Amino acid sequence: MATGACRLLRIQQRGYSLRFHPANLSSQLWIDPNEREESLSFLRAYLKPGDHVIDVGANVGDTVLTASTQAGRSGRVVGIEAHPTTFDYLRENVALNGADNVELIHSAVGAVTGTARFSDDRRDDMNRVDGGDLQMPIERLDRLVPGAQPVALLKVDVEGYEKFVFDGATEVLRRTQCVYFEVSAVHFRRFGYCTRNVIEMLRADGFQVFNTREPGHLSRVDADFDTESFENLVALRDVQECRRRTGWAVRCECGTD
Repeated sequence: MATGACRLLRIQQRGYSLRFHPANLSSQLWIDPNEREESLSFLRAYLKPGDHVIDVGANVGDTVLTASTQAGRSGRVVGIEAHPTTFDYLRENVALNGADNVELIHSAVGAVTGTARFSDDRRDDMNRVDGGDLQMPIERLDRLVPGAQPVALLKVDVEGYEKFVFDGATEVLRRTQCVYFEVSAVHFRRFGYCTRNVIEMLRADGFQVFNTREPGHLSRVDADFDTESFENLVALRDVQECRRRTGWAVRCECGTD
């Protein structure tokens, strides 16, 4: 990694490969190629050929390329990444796999249009809108991905800035069936809000929210749910459609599937 020679190496994943860029996620996958299997299992189960997917906070591209593989040539994947170096790695990985169904956008995403200070941390997968050294364009998701096409899945992982992404995605959320997003009380406090605010926002928009702690199962969470670490939650507009797509058990508040 110190010499840059790692970029000559490839990390094989299910259906695609990634260059061993000098980045945290690439390093983790070089050590253990199965590192992300649990996190990606829901995407692999849910996404189908022809789906339209939006990935906000695409990092080096493992979720983008997983979605690309599942959606197939008739599908479309939009990958959005703000950090310039990470975006270059993402673009190289998409090109490496000839993923013609992927569109990449270099921008931060939030509630307003303008510019934002973005961090440039050596822990590259932790970079975020945070008053850092980089000045980046920031845009509402509604303007970055306009149109009326239904969105099968919207994935958001932006290190605590999730609420502001949703604030700027009113129209996108209306045409989205499933939201896959990261929550962390630690990250949310940095921006002055809490997990309840995000869950209530999505519930008000017609979604039910579930966790994915048990493989093959989704368990409904209420507005009091919280975690001090990091956890991916799933917001569903149509529970039966999720059951049909995934074959997963979906446990609602009554405790039954």
